[in-house]
Amino acid sequence: MKIKRLYLKILLSFLGVLFVTLALILILFITIDSRSLRDSLDKKTFPKLQIFQEMVQEKIDAYPSLSLGQNPDLIKHLNTFSTLFNLKIWISDSEKGIQLKTFTDPVNVPQKGFHRQIHHENGITLYHFVRKWTKYYAIIPVKQGNSELHLHLYYDTWNQDRPEGIFFLGILIIGGMAALLIVPLTRWITQRINRLNQSALEFARGNLSCRTNIKGHDEIANLGLSFNFMADKLEKLIRGSKDLTTNISHELRSPLTRIRVSKELILDKLDKLDKEKSRADLHRYIENMEADIQSLDTLIDHMLKLSKIDFQESALSREGFYFKDFLAKELKQYHSMLQQKNIELQLNLIDPVLISQDKLVLKSVLTNLMDNAVKYTAENGKIAIKTLAVPEKGLCFTLTNTCSPLDDKELGMIFKPFYRARGNTAPGTGLGLTIAKKQVKRCKGQIEARNTAAGLTFEVCLP
Repeated sequence: MKIKRLYLKILLSFLGVLFVTLALILILFITIDSRSLRDSLDKKTFPKLQIFQEMVQEKIDAYPSLSLGQNPDLIKHLNTFSTLFNLKIWISDSEKGIQLKTFTDPVNVPQKGFHRQIHHENGITLYHFVRKWTKYYAIIPVKQGNSELHLHLYYDTWNQDRPEGIFFLGILIIGGMAALLIVPLTRWITQRINRLNQSALEFARGNLSCRTNIKGHDEIANLGLSFNFMADKLEKLIRGSKDLTTNISHELRSPLTRIRVSKELILDKLDKLDKEKSRADLHRYIENMEADIQSLDTLIDHMLKLSKIDFQESALSREGFYFKDFLAKELKQYHSMLQQKNIELQLNLIDPVLISQDKLVLKSVLTNLMDNAVKYTAENGKIAIKTLAVPEKGLCFTLTNTCSPLDDKELGMIFKPFYRARGNTAPGTGLGLTIAKKQVKRCKGQIEARNTAAGLTFEVCLP
């Protein structure tokens, strides 16, 4: 699972560093503690055990005729040390077993489940058991007459104070408090970033006056200032481009209006002319004038559409409908043009195809593709529209028209604004396919052009 919240990433990173640090401290502590133990055993423990050995041997030698259990000085001496140092002490014979002990419960020296270190010096054996706590067990040789005895000392630290445990507990508590204190800091950082993100999204939706307000003098505040500076520049650029497009459109349409008025005046004058030839010439001039007017009007309309798509993008208004019915209605306007060039229209549609799209956007895509196909298909040619069975992609259809194949460079440029294929003399603005691609992109769809055996094919997929 990916973590998307920045403050959680910072918090988890901090905790990860904390635990790694604790692990390294623990390793260092154990290493130093182990060396310290060995040094302590070498320098202090064995000399003390030797002194204790001499003291016990002295007490045994003082009453050679008495058994260990009847030796009052030995019993008192061992009980005193057992109480004073919280030790379990007993003396055993290899043949008779335990002869004397300072405790009542059974002897239970650990053998398994512990890491055991063994140290030897001057006949004394010292065992160091390590698990969750530490145990020490020493075996010291003593004598009673000719008998070899073993003096046993057992020290268990289970109930003793554990300073290292308190140390690590303190580190964990401090780390936990630091983690809690870092949460407000990370939230403060991410809140400022979220404000900047919201401002950027609002600006992208078309609110060009949107600015962010991030206080401070750190990197995030500087990023907010950079965003505002960028927004100012983009707003001026976009508004300048919109004003330019509007002004150009207005300036172009003003003379168009005057030309249309002049055309009407000329037509009024035509009714008063008597000569048929003069009237025919004037009609031809007027037809040429009307064609130029129509070209300019189409160019202006396309420029305004592109401007609206780029700078005033509106939300899609989706509705459910059948593609076949929609297509039949939109293709009616092309019947006369198809008949004029004797172009055959083939439809290969999967029925029914229920889609959810913005009808105006889909109409814009289909109209521009059909206009392009009718324009560049020669007389007696063919245009084919086919829907594809790709349910996971939504609506997919192809439009193919019989025309000369384009090279790879032209296929890559065909959707560029004002691009027209080499040697093409057909009237047009070179903006129709550009508008179609932008409309498809608005719907998060894809459009591509390729050469096929049947001609030039456009494939459109809309989710």
